[in-house]
Amino acid sequence: MDSPEADRFLAALVPRLRMIRAVARTEHITQAAESLRMPQPTLSRALSRLQDELGLALVERTGRGVRLTRAGRLLLPHVERALEDLTRGVSEITGGEQGRVALTFLPTLGVEVVPALLRGFRVEHPGVRFSLTQEPWAQSLRRVSSGGADLALTSPLPAVPGLVSSVLHTQALRLVVPEQHRLASATAKVVPLAAAQEEFILLKEGRGVRHLTDRMGERAGFTPRVAFEADDIATARGLVGAGLGVSVLPARPEGPLPGTVELAIADGDTERPLGVVWPAEGSGGGYEPPAVRLFRDYVQRVGPRVIPDLTG
Repeated sequence: MDSPEADRFLAALVPRLRMIRAVARTEHITQAAESLRMPQPTLSRALSRLQDELGLALVERTGRGVRLTRAGRLLLPHVERALEDLTRGVSEITGGEQGRVALTFLPTLGVEVVPALLRGFRVEHPGVRFSLTQEPWAQSLRRVSSGGADLALTSPLPAVPGLVSSVLHTQALRLVVPEQHRLASATAKVVPLAAAQEEFILLKEGRGVRHLTDRMGERAGFTPRVAFEADDIATARGLVGAGLGVSVLPARPEGPLPGTVELAIADGDTERPLGVVWPAEGSGGGYEPPAVRLFRDYVQRVGPRVIPDLTG
């Protein structure tokens, strides 16, 4: 790492550690001061204050030069490691190519969507590292709000203070019924939610599709009778195919699962927006690491092309 911004951070964070390292490398106060771009008297006074505070000598004179004492030599490997760690940390907050991105996403996106996005991004920025968490919608939003993640790929998108989002893809929600269901042969294929009087298979609380289904039912004045609560969309779809109930699920891009029929719902807003969520400007100290910004920009640019082909 070598940039004015990084140098500024390191100069503020670790001046004394750098002094010790410089003296060890040069064994000369004047040369050490020159390498640190500071006056020689300033370095001498700083080292003297440090030794007074510690109560032991770290540097000793040897004729016209200096060297580390035994205590200084014992300390030096730890100083070197601390500087290396701090240098990596500064790289993460000042440079986009060695940073880290904490990403949370829906489990359904972990099979193809997230791997495809990461693969494409890492071609352009191979040094960026990722911390990945798969979790339901509500937990994902809480993690971003609390600072536990930089970005979330989730659905639906929030309308709350402190979070902003960008839509990458919109899926239609459908009433999914077994193929022998009385509504399966409906001529119009558009039915009100209340037309399904059978028991429903819903996703568990905290899942995005469950939130949308509950909101849809409230608008329609309809409260479904729940037969099963599934962890994920694929399981709910399979339970419908087994004839165990009906469900509200995203339309399957490749067509209904065998044994099921998908019906358009007549009750208002029946879309599921999927997108990327991040803290609003001013949240988290108003700072967005460069690597996070690079990945968010990439997802906003590439996601609308990748996601429709890989979600279902």
